[in-house]
Parts: sequence; C-alpha cells; structure tokens
Amino acid sequence: MDLRQMEYAVAIADELNFTRAAARCRIGQSGLSHQITQLEREVGALLFERTSRSVRVTQAGQVYVACARRVLKAVQEMHAEISSLDGPVRGRLRIGSVTLTAGNIDQLGLLREFQEAYPAVEVTLFDSDGVRATSQLLTGELEVAVVAVHEHQLPPGIAYHLLSVVPLVAVVGRRHRLRGAGVIGLAELADERFLECVPDTGLRAQVDAAFDRARARRRGVCALRSAGDLVSLAFEDIGVTVVPRPAADAIVPADHADCVLRLDDPQALQPLALVHRDPAPASPAAQAFLRLALTRLPGPGAPELPGAPELEAAPAPTGSGER
Repeated sequence: MDLRQMEYAVAIADELNFTRAAARCRIGQSGLSHQITQLEREVGALLFERTSRSVRVTQAGQVYVACARRVLKAVQEMHAEISSLDGPVRGRLRIGSVTLTAGNIDQLGLLREFQEAYPAVEVTLFDSDGVRATSQLLTGELEVAVVAVHEHQLPPGIAYHLLSVVPLVAVVGRRHRLRGAGVIGLAELADERFLECVPDTGLRAQVDAAFDRARARRRGVCALRSAGDLVSLAFEDIGVTVVPRPAADAIVPADHADCVLRLDDPQALQPLALVHRDPAPASPAAQAFLRLALTRLPGPGAPELPGAPELEAAPAPTGSGER
C-alpha cells in the first residue's frame, strides 16, 4: 500500500464512479482499475463492488477509506507544519458552512481577514451542515464548520462554540387564514402544505424537534436547502414553513410583517455554532483560523488553543493603491 493508492480509494468512495475518480486523480481509468485491483489483493478483501453501471463501497472498503482519510490528513498536516517552521503558515483549510450570510455572523468578513493575514493558505468552502458536516469533521474531510445544531445534537468527538441563537417563526401567505394571528402553535399547521428543509441539516433538526415537542404532525410537500426559498414560496401562498427569524425578515416585506408568526414554543430556536474535532485540528492553518474565528466572531469567548500560531500581519498595500 502507498499514499497514491489511498488517494485513489478515497476518490472512488467520494465519486462512486471510476471515470470521475480517474479524472480527479489525473490517471487513466485502466490504470486506476489496476491500482485498485492490486490494492485489494494486498488488503485481502474486496473494497468496491463495481458493475458497468454502478460502484458500491463494501464494508471492508468503508473501513479502509476511513483509515485512508486519516492517514492522508496526517500527512498533509505534517507537511504543513514542517513548511511553516521557518516561514508563513501554509497548507489547505477546508471549511463547511450552513450559509455564509447566516444571521449576525460575519463569516465573509472573517474569511477576508483570514485570507489577508494568511495568503499562503488555500481555503476551500463546502456547503455542509448538520449530520453531513459532523461526519466530514470526524473523517478529516473538513477542519472547521459553522452549523445550525445544538450541542446535544452532536456526537462525541466534536468541540462546540456557540455563536448565536435566533427564534424560529412560521411564515404564511398574504391571503392565508392565519395571517395576523401573532402567535401560533405548530399543531395549527398540521393540515397545511408544509414547506421544509432537506433532511440531515440543522434547520430540519430544529423543526423536527419543535414538532415533536408539540406532538404535532405535518404534511411535507417539498424539501429545499435554502431557508430563503422556503420563505418566498410560503409568502406566495404555496404552503407554510418554519424558518429562523432573520430568514423571514429578509424576504417578507415590512408591510406584510403580519405574515411572520411567532411560535408558542420558547425552545424553538436556531443556533449557529463553530465546530471542529476535539481535540482541535493540529495543522497550523486550522489552528490559525480557529484562533482568529474565536476572537472575531460573537460568542461566550475564545478558549486557548495550545500551539496555535500568532496572527500574522496582513501585507501592506502597494504604492499603486492595489490590494
């Protein structure tokens, strides 16, 4: 086994397609197939079941890929730490986020400040939230994420830094019978066409929990990722929805504010939290980002991160005025 074979196996597990995996790894498809066959011979187990139409990761393959991710991540961190000993922080930083413009969290400003302070770090952003982001943190696919879940909804091995909490509200259309009701219980939405977020996201987890507390059922008619899209559909009387208050306020016009209804459940809240593996990632790039994020973003305070590099000064503007 070697690192290249590990990279090939991870690519196949991600793509579930040999052609796409070969293109991603910049190797011919026949060469990739040969390497995987050789790897399976060395491991002594079938890692992938493949037909002309599909690829499936076997149980042995899942074990191998999980271990391979950890090895590849450790190698990347080793190279980043060595390269940073006598120079600027380098490496790759992978960040997941429910949305870059969520609530009062200035993620865009944070990313800009980080890139200015650490120009040698390659930052990659992923649309990840909830269960998916948690899984990617544990496997090493992400170093840091901003998620919309409560701490008790996370598995062991994840560190949690609460940034903000906003209430969930119901949104109904301008001609809906509940418009102007002010406060409602979720049981009142039981017979409505309910517009909801896709599964395995933070918002879906909070809405599910709120309906469970109300002992109410709903009739879901769609599943979208964007809370803003849910609000737009509800406002046009295509259904009703439950979303964080900032998402509703951003879409519903001020003269129709009575289409936004408070819930009679004080626990119906949407948190935003910065999360990472526990203990914190060892790479200098991840340590630098966490140090900056926990200092700049709102929240109860920034814990000490052992060994985190000090914030580097951003490069001064050139004489031409270009940045």
